[in-house]
Amino acid sequence: MGRTTPTARQSMERIADSIEKMCSIMNSTDSEIAHALVIKGRKRSAEISFSSIDPEIGFLFALLIEIEKQVLALMERT
Repeated sequence: MGRTTPTARQSMERIADSIEKMCSIMNSTDSEIAHALVIKGRKRSAEISFSSIDPEIGFLFALLIEIEKQVLALMERT
């Protein structure tokens, strides 16, 4: 018998696939930004799987962490 509930990784891939479809109708600049965000969200897939948090919330939280790291790095430069 197969798995009926998707794993966190499968859910994250579904989210990423949906975003990729959305990118196909975006202008090139926005599409590049969206692709970069997907990559940032995927960086934390192991933590999201381990924590048992909802994958969509985990994906968004991972994005917030990565963006905050970039903001802090920019603030340190100035």
